[in-house]
Amino acid sequence: MKKPWLRFELTNKQYWWGIGGVLLLAAVLRFYQLGQVPHGMTWDEAAIGYNGFAIFTTRRDEWLTRLPVSFWSFGDYKAPLAIYVNGLFTAVFGMTLWAVRVPFALSGVGVVLGMIYLTRVVFEQTTEKPGRIRFLSLVAGLLIALSPWHLHFSRIGFESGMALLFYIWGGYFFLKALTVGKQWRVTVDFLLSVMSFVASVYTYHSAKIAAPLFVFWLVIRYRRQAFKYWQNFGLVTVAGLLALRPLIADSFYGKGLERAGTLIVSQGYSVAKTIQIFLAQFATHFSASFLLLGETTTLRHGDGRWGVLLPTTLVLVLLAAVFGWRKKQLLQPFWFGIWLVLIGILPAALAIEVPHSNRALLALPGFLLLAIVGLRWLITNRWADEWKKMVIGGLVLLHGLFFVSYLYHYYTLFAAQSAADFQDGYLAAFRFALPYERGEEGKREVDKIIFTSDYGQPYIYALFVRQTNPIWYQGGSLAKYEFKDEVTIGDLERENTLVVASNQDDLLGAGTKADKVINGSDGSPRFRIYLPK
Repeated sequence: MKKPWLRFELTNKQYWWGIGGVLLLAAVLRFYQLGQVPHGMTWDEAAIGYNGFAIFTTRRDEWLTRLPVSFWSFGDYKAPLAIYVNGLFTAVFGMTLWAVRVPFALSGVGVVLGMIYLTRVVFEQTTEKPGRIRFLSLVAGLLIALSPWHLHFSRIGFESGMALLFYIWGGYFFLKALTVGKQWRVTVDFLLSVMSFVASVYTYHSAKIAAPLFVFWLVIRYRRQAFKYWQNFGLVTVAGLLALRPLIADSFYGKGLERAGTLIVSQGYSVAKTIQIFLAQFATHFSASFLLLGETTTLRHGDGRWGVLLPTTLVLVLLAAVFGWRKKQLLQPFWFGIWLVLIGILPAALAIEVPHSNRALLALPGFLLLAIVGLRWLITNRWADEWKKMVIGGLVLLHGLFFVSYLYHYYTLFAAQSAADFQDGYLAAFRFALPYERGEEGKREVDKIIFTSDYGQPYIYALFVRQTNPIWYQGGSLAKYEFKDEVTIGDLERENTLVVASNQDDLLGAGTKADKVINGSDGSPRFRIYLPK
């Protein structure tokens, strides 16, 4: 008799050991060199880190707004939850790039576990054997643990990865509530589901579109089971609406809807033109260049070579699209995956800048559920065992090779090429300048620090490195700093002044060599620092 794993099934013991192994792998991949690759801190990471620090220490953001629901940042408004969470981590671990990224890496590990549980509870709605369900759900966790799309956004301080955590668990707890039976457990699971979805919309703007549609589909699709618990569901719905009250008030009476200005529906196009643009942009997210070839508008959103899905994952998705829906037993997980893909892509398709892997990240669980449907079709197909093992073994081998190749590129070429996109060098430049500002560490205190603005938003890095109280900032704490679009030769002649120029500033006529050069991860100079004369 075949062992369970040879039948693509797992015993309960194998399943729990497998979960532990997958989570350990996910943690290693997300925490290894977390503060070094990508080597640099984006504006958004600096803003999240600083405002989290400001909220934790003063209960105010950089503009002195008390406990805001929307954070004004670089001409846009950020959702609040990731910033509040980040404040706790920077308070514990210090104001470092690593500390800013830790909660997002932890969220990434939580997403892996959530994907395992969500897949399991989806397939439990079918007649699949328990051992097979355990196997398929564990593979789903492994796929997302090794997903270039998810790994990329788990290793940087972008809110989408944290929103995905709440989004997945919201779906899991909803389905779990329909199966537990006990009234108090039903209420608890519904409450956890609603609060998870609420947390997702407080974390990232894309969830404001996707999460309500996900909940709507869950209620419609499972209306018969949910109706049995209408009192439980109604009670927690009221609790959810109360939790959303600050966000709703901010949307109508504050600045919560400012982000809508970046959508195509607010650009003044005719209805027909808007629909045409939307459909074209929606289709862009299903192109080979986006899914496989790494098309992106910035290396902040991808490594530039590998797409959001590994080729082997896409093969399984295509198998599901062609064959999966033909099996009655697979219809439920198939349509579950389809719906998650469609509503996950929607926020990205409505945006002006496409393709946008960050805004489309909520579609990833849908793609992977479809991949699991494709795998389920493959392992139950009536092929000879030898052929089946050969095909599946080949897919496993290729998947591993593709991932190793991606990982090599990520830690070598991408790590070097992403210097400009991640504003590499900013932290090092301000840390070098800080002792001169304060006259510490044996450095001569300067009267002025001229700092280039060529790379954009230098002030937020000054606030981050200096750990400046926002009240002091608004009171003129950065008075010694002068941020200039163009640093000139004349600036070098200013008395008792430290000059930090970019590689773009033309200072060749000065006839002097920079006292300090800060290079990016690509080896090219990012900042040239001239000490006071």
